[in-house]
Amino acid sequence: MYAEDAKDDQNNLPRKKLNQYTFEELQDCADNEFKNLNAAKLSRTAPYEVGSLLERLSPEDRQKVLRKLSEEGASEVLAEMNAEDSAEIISEMRDSRAIKILQALEPDDAADLLRELSEEDRGRLLAKLPAESARVLHDLLAYDRDTAGGVMTPYVTYVHDDMTCDEAIKYLRKCQNDAENVESIYVVDNTKHLVGVLSINKLLWASPDKKISDVMCKTVEGVCTVEQDKESVAQTMTQLHYNTLPVIDSQGCLIGIITHDDVIDIIQEEATEDIQKLHGAGGDETIHDGVLYSVIRRVPWLVINLIIAFLAARVISLFEDKIARITILAVFMNLISSLSGNSGAQTLAVAIRSFALGEFHTRDAAGILFRELIKGCVNGIVVGFIAGIVAGIWTKSSMVGVVIWVSMVLNMTLSGLVGAFIPMFLSKIKCDPAQSSYIFLTTVTDIVGTFIFLSIGSNLLLK
Repeated sequence: MYAEDAKDDQNNLPRKKLNQYTFEELQDCADNEFKNLNAAKLSRTAPYEVGSLLERLSPEDRQKVLRKLSEEGASEVLAEMNAEDSAEIISEMRDSRAIKILQALEPDDAADLLRELSEEDRGRLLAKLPAESARVLHDLLAYDRDTAGGVMTPYVTYVHDDMTCDEAIKYLRKCQNDAENVESIYVVDNTKHLVGVLSINKLLWASPDKKISDVMCKTVEGVCTVEQDKESVAQTMTQLHYNTLPVIDSQGCLIGIITHDDVIDIIQEEATEDIQKLHGAGGDETIHDGVLYSVIRRVPWLVINLIIAFLAARVISLFEDKIARITILAVFMNLISSLSGNSGAQTLAVAIRSFALGEFHTRDAAGILFRELIKGCVNGIVVGFIAGIVAGIWTKSSMVGVVIWVSMVLNMTLSGLVGAFIPMFLSKIKCDPAQSSYIFLTTVTDIVGTFIFLSIGSNLLLK
């Protein structure tokens, strides 16, 4: 029976795809000013695809698309979009429709959207929401967006420890519409303090008259405090492999949960931010941002890079007369800095990943630095030996090969050490380890590395 159902679903897959738009088809509709946009087909289209289209449209065209969707459908699309873009769309709507969409959104998504609105728009919409919805959103907006409180869902499935199992099941049936996840059922006392947890299976198989306090597990792992950094929350869920984590306030009362989809968003956001900051771009930048927005975030780091380039040029000028006498130094100068930079970048990438996943601990610092120094040295010996042989044969000078080899060993050793040290140092001074680490690395490989190579070359080849 199940095999036949699966086969039917597989056969119907092409038909299902025909009943929804692809992104390319949506773009074609946009080119035709949405004259042929089918509301029923649009409602079956993946919210992510529709959201991707809206991010590329003018305010007027966005409204043309959203008018084809119900409030619930529009909320699903806005939830998939960047909060800034969603807020811009909401601010352009009539208040009555905006209120319905906010109510259809999950509370944490609605709070993210409201944070991006102007204070006037936010206050006006909150005032028009039903009292209970407004209270929930007010509470969420009070938390920093980068904390557990800022990303949690306030609707949490819980039972009281003095209930019987039968009473608990009846209670859960009444609140099923508010339940975000029922795989883990949290247990609270009469003051709503978190005191335990149990699985739905354990509850169903327990004797109906047995007390919840007798069947629950009193040790609750992965409890998050409301002010805990969201990145550490994501690390905790990754380590424990849970679908939800409970969030408590300063008094230990259960106030919400973090779900696995929240954590996926956090991990994606943090990974994106790290890789962009690593090279000096804005952490929240996207490919669709305006010119001015991106330029403001990139130019400061490009100016720093320019200063580094001038410093490297100054180092080269110190050896100008020697380079003029030994032109072969100029030929291999870029080779040394390029390979040293790549070697350091490898170390840097691994180090940044370790910080992001919480694998780094302060007591590990000395051991990590020593190992990366040794790795860089070994890389330099191997790669430098190959480069030295090739350079020696090419120039018909064994001494040139020796210069290349020695320089490569020293520079790769240094770049390996610095590639591990930079994120450690930035973390120590309470800065983001990913913040333009690559630019700081190139400072060493370009300036110090060039100085080492030219010093060795001029001293050995001019004798």
